[in-house]
Amino acid sequence: MSYQAEIQEAFLKAMNDFSNSRAMRLMRAGDITIEHYKSLLREIFHYAREDPQLQAQATVYFRGSDRECVKMFFKHATSEIGHDAMALDDLRTLGVDISSIPTSNPLPATTALTAFPFYQIQYRQAVGYLGYLYFLEHMPTQQGATYAQVLGSIGVPREAMTFLLEHTSVDIAHNKLMSVYIEKLVRTRADADEVIYAMRVTGQLYAEMIYAAFTRVDHSVDFGVNHCEAART
Repeated sequence: MSYQAEIQEAFLKAMNDFSNSRAMRLMRAGDITIEHYKSLLREIFHYAREDPQLQAQATVYFRGSDRECVKMFFKHATSEIGHDAMALDDLRTLGVDISSIPTSNPLPATTALTAFPFYQIQYRQAVGYLGYLYFLEHMPTQQGATYAQVLGSIGVPREAMTFLLEHTSVDIAHNKLMSVYIEKLVRTRADADEVIYAMRVTGQLYAEMIYAAFTRVDHSVDFGVNHCEAART
């Protein structure tokens, strides 16, 4: 089996685990409200804001022919800029005052999701970052339409789903990029193992972020102000 096929198979397993997580079971059962969705959008904003710069950072470790992917990575990263604003726009559409969100701290589960790829890039193998990216690019194209249907059933208008719907369609093209990245960057057994490991971790951390966001609705918690952001606003 090629590394490409092996990684695709690993994604399907990671997606199955994600779909059976406690967060997604709640969503499928319709045991969430618009307030749960609002809470999730806050966390989506926080992690999506980091993604363009994170992807660009990964290229610092590209060497030799890996550098052929630098331009693609930068172009891909640039296309992700502004997706955090979509989450804020969705919240605004739902009547939320978003003024304090950009300078708020994310939930710990969101920080864990964001911190993991930085750790993977800097302290393990940078190629493993593809696992993080692969999961986040393929998940919406696999299940985004289903998630949108569930949200619609609880009263979320489609105009408040711009983040989800954007990724359901645009990420189809990004999925094709993932195939190119894997072909060019995943060369050894160790490379493939790192990608698969990062993919599995990302699926689990993403599910935990969603569950933490849902839980906040019933157990209000505030982690305060992000002074790094506030000082430069």
